Amino acid sequence: MKASVIIPTRNRENIVSRCIEYILNQDYPQYEVIVVDDGSEDNTREILKRFSSNRNFRFISLSERKGPAFCRNLGVKESEGDLIIFIDSDIFVLPNFISIHVEAHKNHPEGVVAVGPVIAISEIDAKLSNKGSILDFSNAYFASGNASIPRELFLKVGGFDEVFNVYGWEDIDFGLKLKTSKIKSIKASEAVGYHYQPLPNENSLKTLIEKEKERAKSAIYLYKKYPTFEVRLMIQNTSFHMALNQILTGFGYVNEKRVVKILNSNKSFNYKRYFLTIFLTKVYLETLKEEIKISNSG
Repeated sequence: MKASVIIPTRNRENIVSRCIEYILNQDYPQYEVIVVDDGSEDNTREILKRFSSNRNFRFISLSERKGPAFCRNLGVKESEGDLIIFIDSDIFVLPNFISIHVEAHKNHPEGVVAVGPVIAISEIDAKLSNKGSILDFSNAYFASGNASIPRELFLKVGGFDEVFNVYGWEDIDFGLKLKTSKIKSIKASEAVGYHYQPLPNENSLKTLIEKEKERAKSAIYLYKKYPTFEVRLMIQNTSFHMALNQILTGFGYVNEKRVVKILNSNKSFNYKRYFLTIFLTKVYLETLKEEIKISNSG
């Protein structure tokens, strides 16, 4: 069974090489890695060229941003594998990563999607340990940061919806398509992906804020496709989620200025990550509320 690893990337000059170094160091003999550069505006493309001599590696460069859904679909179209594995360009993996995904599918010949855990790490040279935190928990039916699916099943459900052309929700949408098609989701618990997630500085925090605003806009489209209570819960479009975030952020106490102060403190990584998470959730929910108003008025 040949495996094709599909990796979309955009403006990742500081990390994409490390991701590729890890995924090209596999103990499984039959695999290819296809990276699709989504119109990067930094030196990502030049860095990708350095790996062109590796027989297991290919990259496709887009002249303009098309979004991760488009990139993943294109990567699959250009691939040759029987098994498609998705990771993101800030994910590090161990040498047995592909082997574990392949074994999961050999154990389920009926056809499933296999989802591996993702553990956040804050240092690029951190030791890759199986120990995560409660903030790493995910029960997603499909998660594009670490998942695999037979090519025939991917094509059967029609791939990713390319209307999701900015950050957020395209993988949740794909998971809903799999679930609707009664394709079972299993856990590949040993196929760990390590998400390099350094804490932002004041400038990069603004980039994360913009991504959360994009995610809110994508959430509206997802709900229009699936106007169910399950999806309302997924996108946190409930009074409960709004009220809970108000409480967690101290009714405005946790704001951008205070988060920057926390990030610059000597507190632990998980302490800083917690306050960063609830602040970014606040940004997302406030944008979501405004987008719902705009959508309803239209």
